[in-house]
Amino acid sequence: MKPSADVLEIIACAVLILVSFVGNVCLFYSTSKCITGGLQTSFLLMISLVFVHLIKNLVVNILKIVYSSGIFLDSAGCKVLHFTAALTTSLAIWFMLHFAVLYLQKLYQIVYPLSGAATLNQQKYSLKGISALWVAGVAVYIPVLIYTKKPEHLNSGNDTGSLSTNRIYMECLTGFGNEQVELYYGKIFLVLIDILPLAVLVFVCFWMALLLLEKKKMTYGDIWIGDDDSETEVLRGAKFSILLMLLITPLWVSHFILVCFLKDLAAYVFIPAVLTALSSGFSALSPFLLMLVNYKMKLVSFCGVKQEKSTPQPADVILSPYA
Repeated sequence: MKPSADVLEIIACAVLILVSFVGNVCLFYSTSKCITGGLQTSFLLMISLVFVHLIKNLVVNILKIVYSSGIFLDSAGCKVLHFTAALTTSLAIWFMLHFAVLYLQKLYQIVYPLSGAATLNQQKYSLKGISALWVAGVAVYIPVLIYTKKPEHLNSGNDTGSLSTNRIYMECLTGFGNEQVELYYGKIFLVLIDILPLAVLVFVCFWMALLLLEKKKMTYGDIWIGDDDSETEVLRGAKFSILLMLLITPLWVSHFILVCFLKDLAAYVFIPAVLTALSSGFSALSPFLLMLVNYKMKLVSFCGVKQEKSTPQPADVILSPYA
């Protein structure tokens, strides 16, 4: 007997919730141990990503499990589901772009040293920027929260035909009541606010790859004697930004394509589980990559611990009569 679409989606959601919860809790723990003397922008971004990932899995995927278990969502449940899913997806992309731009700036300063370093004003600006992204995300998706509803004729719980495999995507509808608003906001604007940052992210990571190659060539020329901890963190952050871009971009594009052809694919029972994996895969896998940004190269301790080990100086040095 083949498993139903609901069973497959429940399994996918459960696995993603477990992996994401473990990964994000570990990321929060490792990031908190690295915070010494103040919150750096990279730490703020990681903490923001942790909350975004946990909200996606503990709200969206749990609602999907409830819905797939046979407990039908009302209009309020549909509103929370669509609003939270869309908001967390966009915030993950925006914060990931901010993260990549941050390490691009740091890497550029290493390859082409500048006279000035990051100032306190720049730090405050980054904090305001992160806060602005949260506010902008909520503001952008307020219409989705308002206009998403479940049609009255579906509230009876009838479950027929191809709707049974994609109820959560076809029964919770967002109708703006105006064709122009539906076109310009629902089909153009909401897509552009994700796809444009993704395009910029790809460009930024391509630029970082060129800078990494440039530094590698200069290192072979013996310009650098060695890397200190801060430089190692920048290089690792740049490399993992590229890996994270290669993870989030295919997942978003694949999810977008499947949603566009959802009605044609409704007959396949695995489609809901695949959509769930694509929409939540980044929140489940990225924390494990982000942890490595602040993890020591020898994998023996989290950041900040190794610095405590200093080379002891002989006590009899200051006792010399010729000192």
